[in-house]
Amino acid sequence: MTGHPSSLPLPWHLPFELAWEALRAGSRPVGAVLVDADGRVVAAGRNRSEEASAPPGQLAGTAIAHAEVNALAQLPTGARADDGLRLYTTLEPCLLCSGALMHSHVRHVLYAAPDPQWRGVENVPGVGGLIAERWARREGPVGGPLAAFSRLLMDSWAMARASAAPAAAPDLLDAPTVHAAYAALLPHL
Repeated sequence: MTGHPSSLPLPWHLPFELAWEALRAGSRPVGAVLVDADGRVVAAGRNRSEEASAPPGQLAGTAIAHAEVNALAQLPTGARADDGLRLYTTLEPCLLCSGALMHSHVRHVLYAAPDPQWRGVENVPGVGGLIAERWARREGPVGGPLAAFSRLLMDSWAMARASAAPAAAPDLLDAPTVHAAYAALLPHL
């Protein structure tokens, strides 16, 4: 923890900052960060599916511009993640991202909230073979306020996209940072 009870726990700072950036840019609010065995950030990405541009080496403006894919794309060519890399992501990886994790040899994934659209994806290793061997160990959802906050970000995005719905939680989007939004909402999560 950071020491202050209304702060995001340390390993989750950057994934939620990236999810916040994605939400404010109009994309799905998902952030993902790869850390090494010592907890140092190796790569980071966020969803950019609704955006026209992205940093070099990342995807934007396409349905596959997922946070996990954009983080994994930052790994150097030829790098293998067998060295204890862990992925922290604000939402459970979908099938696309799970496949990218397998190809990148990332063995450990921690996620804040489940993705109801991909319920059952954890059963894919039952296919066996190489899929079972390379499937990343998943820890999540973390539950508590982090899971609730991740779901709230997703719900805000969905409400903003629904044509008949009012704008997404204006008070939430008025917060200057993800930390301010989390601190303000924590008593209600």
